[in-house]
Amino acid sequence: MRIFKDIATLLRSNDCVILPDFGAFILKSKSAYIKKNEFFPPSKYVTFNSMLKDNDGLLAKYLCKERKVSYKKSLNMISDEVSSINEKLSKNLIIDTECIGIFELKDRETLIFNPDLSINFDTSFFGLKPFIREPLILNTSKEKDNLTQNNSNYLLRYAAIFITAIGLSYFGYFNYSNYINTEKLKNIAIAQDKILENIQTATFNLGELPPIDINVSAPLVNNFRYYSVIAGSFRSKRNAEKQLNNLLRNGYKASYTSINPKGLFRVAYARLNTRKEAAELISKIKDSGQDAWLLIEN
Repeated sequence: MRIFKDIATLLRSNDCVILPDFGAFILKSKSAYIKKNEFFPPSKYVTFNSMLKDNDGLLAKYLCKERKVSYKKSLNMISDEVSSINEKLSKNLIIDTECIGIFELKDRETLIFNPDLSINFDTSFFGLKPFIREPLILNTSKEKDNLTQNNSNYLLRYAAIFITAIGLSYFGYFNYSNYINTEKLKNIAIAQDKILENIQTATFNLGELPPIDINVSAPLVNNFRYYSVIAGSFRSKRNAEKQLNNLLRNGYKASYTSINPKGLFRVAYARLNTRKEAAELISKIKDSGQDAWLLIEN
């Protein structure tokens, strides 16, 4: 279909070309971009708008000039082309324009246009094709890897030398310390032997010492025994003090005795020198209705 070639030619100098009773072909700009290692220049590609169908005269005037026909004849030619396009779409459901893209009739109702993105309608970059260039970063990466590897080798070499130096220094210091300690022990042993020799050969002249008289007597053993008449034993010291003060107010010679093995505070009516005195006091206390018991304290 020659009409699409005429439209493609007009799109080189116009951003919009209308095919009457079919639709409008509109250019859309696209910036330069990179896809993997391929560089694509700025471009303009064709889009399609089926809503713009009114004749603007651009295509008809172009046909008049190129085909040397009247304006009316050019309109008839356009009408015949549109009828042929619709007939082929209804039959084949697809048309390849070979210069701007492919039309597809989907579900026999929806017209879809797939532009040919390989065609660049931007005259500023006309003839500039995409190109592939190997990324420099690969070589740089290799050089960087080699440099890094060399640096790593140098670092490992210096680290090995440094560690060896430290090891030798430590070994030398350790041997030197052992030598010093050994010499110290030898000197101490020699000094001790010399002192012992002097002590064995020394003589002491202390002169005559005056006689010392020492009187030795046997220690006095206190076998004194108390016969305590116990009034009670208390875990609380405060309660023991109350009992002690009560007995003192009643005329007893009350006092504390030795502490109970279980840690109790024992309060006595009196601590007497003979068992007879204790027995008489216990009898007197029990006659008054109170209780008491005897504790012998050595």
